[in-house]
Amino acid sequence: MDLKKLLDPFPMKKEAELVARSIAKDPKYVQQLWEWCISNEKHSWRASWLMDKVYDIDPALVRPYISKMIALIPELKDESKQRQYLKLISCEPLPRDISGEFINRCFDLLTNASTAVAVKVHAMQILYHFSLIEADIKNELALIIEEQMENGTAGFCSRARKLLNKLNQ
Repeated sequence: MDLKKLLDPFPMKKEAELVARSIAKDPKYVQQLWEWCISNEKHSWRASWLMDKVYDIDPALVRPYISKMIALIPELKDESKQRQYLKLISCEPLPRDISGEFINRCFDLLTNASTAVAVKVHAMQILYHFSLIEADIKNELALIIEEQMENGTAGFCSRARKLLNKLNQ
């Protein structure tokens, strides 16, 4: 299967789901998909989007790459890849030995005014998960979330309220 040809031009959602199902049926393509995800090719973000579709079908196929995504986030500048990787990371339990560099990057993404809303939401969710491991950050995280709600979208504020309720329990 030539993933590049399947994803260029950009497929419609239904087409992407069909490709994801094909990958899930033959997992040897997941490694090929990952290699395209981390490449510097022009449309490699499409592969990360497809990785998300594969996760929806069979999360076990994507789990081995979560730690690699975590390692990439601190230096990753591509917002599309950030969004997809953070979404996938937020769906999984965080490893106990999560790097401080990754957590700091999540805080930076959450507090930066120019960060896309979806990226902020996923970073906020990850930080909530981290607060379950490291309870000392709960108060700081709650304060940052409240501050971010002042200029947040309806979707951001909805997720923020849910997480604040959990943090305050």
